[in-house]
Amino acid sequence: MSIGPILPGRIPAPLIARQLTARLNESTRLLQQLQDQVATGQRFFRPGESPGAALRTIALQKALERQAQFQTNVQTDRSLLSATETALNTVADALNRAKGIVLAGAGNTISQAERDALAAEAASLLRGVVGAANMEFRGRYLFGGSHATQPPFEITGSGPVAYRGDGLTIESYADRDLLLSNNVDGVTAFGAFTTPLTRDINPALTLDTRLADLHRGAGIDRGPLVVTVSDGVTTQTATIDLSAAETIRDVQTLLENAFSGGPITLSADIDPGTNAGLRLTPSAGTVAVADVAGRTTAADLGIASSAQPQVLGADLDPRLTLQTTLAALNGGTGIGPTAGAGLVITNGPATKTIDISTAATVEDLFNLLQQANLNLHTGINDAGDGLAISSRLSGAAFSIGENGGQNATLLGIRTLAADTRLADLNLGFGVPVNVLDATGSLLPANLEITRRDGTTLAIDLAGSQTVQDVLDRINAVDPGVLTASLAAVGNGIWLFDDDGASTGPLTVADNPVSISLGLAGSETGSDPTVPLVGTDVNPQRATGVFGILADLQAALASGNIQELERLDALINGEVERLNLVRADVGSRLQALDHVANRLEDEHILLQEALSTEFDTDLTEAVTRIAHIQATLEAVLRIAAQTSQLTLLSFL
Repeated sequence: MSIGPILPGRIPAPLIARQLTARLNESTRLLQQLQDQVATGQRFFRPGESPGAALRTIALQKALERQAQFQTNVQTDRSLLSATETALNTVADALNRAKGIVLAGAGNTISQAERDALAAEAASLLRGVVGAANMEFRGRYLFGGSHATQPPFEITGSGPVAYRGDGLTIESYADRDLLLSNNVDGVTAFGAFTTPLTRDINPALTLDTRLADLHRGAGIDRGPLVVTVSDGVTTQTATIDLSAAETIRDVQTLLENAFSGGPITLSADIDPGTNAGLRLTPSAGTVAVADVAGRTTAADLGIASSAQPQVLGADLDPRLTLQTTLAALNGGTGIGPTAGAGLVITNGPATKTIDISTAATVEDLFNLLQQANLNLHTGINDAGDGLAISSRLSGAAFSIGENGGQNATLLGIRTLAADTRLADLNLGFGVPVNVLDATGSLLPANLEITRRDGTTLAIDLAGSQTVQDVLDRINAVDPGVLTASLAAVGNGIWLFDDDGASTGPLTVADNPVSISLGLAGSETGSDPTVPLVGTDVNPQRATGVFGILADLQAALASGNIQELERLDALINGEVERLNLVRADVGSRLQALDHVANRLEDEHILLQEALSTEFDTDLTEAVTRIAHIQATLEAVLRIAAQTSQLTLLSFL
């Protein structure tokens, strides 16, 4: 049956149905979206729903996550440093009690039995401080440096306290670009190492020296420089870029290659006269070196110069590194023969002779020292010009001497050397050679020697400053016959008296000077080539709290009043040093408090910004829901009416 044409102005029913369905679907979708926003509190669920807000939200969420980690770091750091502060307070209390023990033990009216009781109390204090130093918190030992998984301190079987940690710190970010350490290592907190043995051993410049290691590690400006060679007829100029150079060999290659194709060539090497700087030599005529405007490359390399037949560069003072060869030390003269020589090291009860004949580099030397298991800490000093060797034992004597050569001296680590100051001997008690009378004049300081021929002489050492001064005074009396030198093996002074005929005993009388020099005694043999062997009067000891308490116990047990006087001064110094450490911990805690407050404020601001971008505006959402519901109801009403239409509705 034909319906006929649709009259103009009338909408076909199927089209109305599709439109109504589309409106229903869209209203339903919007209503569901708004309901989800109200239920979850989120304005959108996919970036495509609001690209701009999504990008801003992601950035804010990342900032909040990063800040949450900072807040966690701050809380962790505060707890670790608070525990550290508590442990250090325990140590401070122990030092204060040790001060009282010293004063009591040094009294004239106290008996040895009472000193023994004080010694027992000092031992108890030592154990208590070791316990505090081995404090574990949050699964980490506080004072082990980077070695935080094992107790850093141990009372060894022989009595000294050994430090098993290192001198490094553990750091974390408390805020963007704010890196703070959250620990105090055992060296800083307790003075667990002896003062490092070190001296400038002047590493020579080599072709393998890195440019970054020049000038004690300050390096050079690696830029262009201008080199001109001229023989009066021909002049060649080259601008040479050293930006890619890493070593002195690279500099040598670049300089020489710049002139390799010309009539005048250039030779670059290390000045053999100093082993410290560069030498530039043209094949003919002169050479001049200048910097490009605004750069300092030539000056840094020590070769900036006007036209000269040869440029001898300045000392480039290379830094000592683990790869520095032992042969390059002391300006390239090395450390002397090592075969059959080496080092004699005493640390606490252990003494070992270390064969270093297989060591080629500083790193090789350190490996050999560590393999000896002598509780040593090895490194390079802060100045970058020498070794730094320390003992890890507190309460023990430490020394490094020779084994028939000059290795310890030339490595700069001999504990009793020619330049050792007399005032530093005997743990700082010195040698009484600079005592003044009432008028301010030096009193005689005689070393009384009975020679092998039976004669007696007195050598006045008044005014001497170093061990070498003492040796010179003795050697000037009967040159070549009565001779004094540093011990060939170990440490101390050796005294010889060989006139070719006399075979009696060689004796140095007991007096404050001879005892302080370790020379009091006799060599009673008949062989004049055998020396009177002096004792080592310059052992090194740790002066931190463990060394003080261990030495305090020993001094009280032996009734050594002079040692108690030394310890009294050390305690005062250690209290001051510990107070500085505690102040540093306190300042870090204060800094963390400020950071925590700032992070909390920033957290609030970030949350507000994130809420603006991402959180649902409930008032707006509820209003829109009401509006859409009304619209949906109207659409449904229209749809219901539309669905009741028949063919007659179009007639």
